[in-house]
Amino acid sequence: MIALDTNALVRLLIEDNPDQARAVQAAVSHAEAGSQQVLILSEVLIETVWVLESVYGCPRNEIAGFLDTLMSAPTYAVPDKLVVQKAAVRYREGGDFADIIIVEQAKKHQAQKLLNFDKKLQKIFPDFVAADVSICST
Repeated sequence: MIALDTNALVRLLIEDNPDQARAVQAAVSHAEAGSQQVLILSEVLIETVWVLESVYGCPRNEIAGFLDTLMSAPTYAVPDKLVVQKAAVRYREGGDFADIIIVEQAKKHQAQKLLNFDKKLQKIFPDFVAADVSICST
């Protein structure tokens, strides 16, 4: 199994450096030919979403579609796949992808609330994200 880091994944998607894009595609094809998966960590996806948004100005729907494609492709192994799938759905609706991953991870690990002062995130997850510090004493 090989793992892709953010810059490799971005090269594969954006193809702004043809030589690097070909190298990544060759590595992915080699893994597929050997019936291996390509590992993409959720941390890499968080960083990739940030790069696609802030550096390349990719629209949110396009990024969410890319996430959906990765999640459904058998070539790619994504630990916490369900967390990323849930986050991709919420990301389409608005909010920061990294924050949404944090919420979904907290839920996965059975947290009852997430203490966070981001009002936008509180609106997306009103029953889970709270700025009220009294939740810590219950």
